[in-house]
Amino acid sequence: MTCMKRCHIRLGISVLIVLLFFFSWVTVAFAAESNGGWRSTYDLIMRWVNFAILIFVIVKFARRPLNKFLSSKGEEISLQISSLEEEKNQLVERVRQAEKELDDSTGRITELKQRIVLMGERRKQEIIADAHHESQIIMENAKRKNEGRLAQARNSLRSEMIDAAADMVLNRLPDIITKEDNKKLLQNYMVRAASE
Repeated sequence: MTCMKRCHIRLGISVLIVLLFFFSWVTVAFAAESNGGWRSTYDLIMRWVNFAILIFVIVKFARRPLNKFLSSKGEEISLQISSLEEEKNQLVERVRQAEKELDDSTGRITELKQRIVLMGERRKQEIIADAHHESQIIMENAKRKNEGRLAQARNSLRSEMIDAAADMVLNRLPDIITKEDNKKLLQNYMVRAASE
């Protein structure tokens, strides 16, 4: 049944129901005008008859379209419910995946922190080892420089001492060595030179 037919049937049923309520109201209004004893009973019976006719018309003409309408609405609602449940299940699955990814990322972050700390410790140890090595090199260089300076100072001191001793000897020798001593030394030197 097409949507247009359904709309026409619904409109017809709605108009029929409105007319029946209108006629029942009109009969109540006319019944209220007369004060006869049998009229109130007649009005009550007519109301029941009108109600029965209304029920008969609704059951006869509107039952199938109403059943179809209700069943189609029920199907639509059940389809909507099933699609909403499917969406809910998908969302629940997404939430589970997000929670799992969050747990995984938390684990990865913890592992990454540990790796960074280990790398930092290694780098720290390397820097300390490099600093020790460089300090040893610096100490050795300083030791060599000090030894060189000490040797230079010793040599300088020796040469100064030798110069001072030579100056002292040259200053004192002329007073101490006489001409005879000089001759003896010269003879001793000659004897040695000849024997060699």
